[in-house]
Amino acid sequence: MLDRRLGVLSMACMAVAVAALGQPRPEAARLDAFLRSRFGLTPQQVALVRQGQPVAVALPTTVAREIRVGGAIHVRATAERVTNLLQDVERLESGEGFIRTKRLSDPPRLSDFNDLALPAEDIAALRTCRPGNCEVKLGTGAFDLLAKFDWSAPDVTGRINELARQLSLGYIDAYRRGGDAELAVYRDSARPQFIAAEFADMVTHAGLWPEILRPLDDYLLGYPKTPAPPGSTNFFYWSLADFGLKPVIRLNHVVVFRTGLAEGPEDVVAVKQLYASHYFHTALELRAVVADEGPDPAGSTVVILNMARSDGLTGLFGGIIKSKARAGSRQGLESALAAIRRMAESRTGGDGALSAARLMTSRAPGTSAPWSLPPPPAPRTARRRHSSSSTPATRTASPSRRRSAR
Repeated sequence: MLDRRLGVLSMACMAVAVAALGQPRPEAARLDAFLRSRFGLTPQQVALVRQGQPVAVALPTTVAREIRVGGAIHVRATAERVTNLLQDVERLESGEGFIRTKRLSDPPRLSDFNDLALPAEDIAALRTCRPGNCEVKLGTGAFDLLAKFDWSAPDVTGRINELARQLSLGYIDAYRRGGDAELAVYRDSARPQFIAAEFADMVTHAGLWPEILRPLDDYLLGYPKTPAPPGSTNFFYWSLADFGLKPVIRLNHVVVFRTGLAEGPEDVVAVKQLYASHYFHTALELRAVVADEGPDPAGSTVVILNMARSDGLTGLFGGIIKSKARAGSRQGLESALAAIRRMAESRTGGDGALSAARLMTSRAPGTSAPWSLPPPPAPRTARRRHSSSSTPATRTASPSRRRSAR
């Protein structure tokens, strides 16, 4: 009788253990519920995330010119290691397609832009660039400087590149002094794009742990007057990348936010786009790290939300372009998540996230870096390589003759 009771008890214990293995721990269940409610993941997709598979989805938005994608992956690495990786922009934004990525000094200085060099076709395009008749995003200050530029002087290439470096540093310095009020107002269409207003609206509707991330939101919107959240750090960087249409320079502000919470997102790396030479009005990426809990944590989960507002997503052909861009963005984020896992779990460091895969699987014009949404394909009449410049705007950007291709 005793043996029978022990056998029944043993079977019951085994059943409980098996059931426990099949169910996520309470903290994992909370994350699973978040992924289902915020990103709309199915139970099957959530299971893939927990198994270390990248899952990304295109998210709905009420703004026609906006694309949003979200995704997640579990990695066998501590939250600290993953957070360090997610803010290592020079390592992440390297490999195929990236020409140069440079983290700026604190405070930024002109020598940080020594490697910024405009392509020869961009320099040629600047010779004929005029306000209201220019294919590149230039503000009135940049036009004033170009009007005084002596194109007949020796070493035109060196001098125009030096001007581009000075304008880039000046744009960062103006933002560091005055915040969003110093961001560009793009006037390359009938309706001016006020970047500060666009960014504020984007942050307001982000919806990624809104209560937890409120101090981060306030800082992103109120910089530099709003005090930084306790324990947070921030820096700036620039990148020059070419993924098929036009080389794009981006200037970015990165904020690493420490929540101080025992559950939920432990760290969040926010990448706020200040300027892009083509395609994007504004963009924001939130990279959250949720540590495993318990006495023997197995790793952490990376949750990413990408948002960008771009030209060419409205109008007669905008729906077609946006559909392709959404699909490419989702595929790009999945590739980036997979690369993040490999890099976080690698002992040797590995290559940059971009070198892991081309992020557009289709052969549509343009591909995407994991830290930015893909540029919309150019219209049929413009699907050839155009000259373009990547000189930052000052306060106001000029009209473009090919608005849909910018």
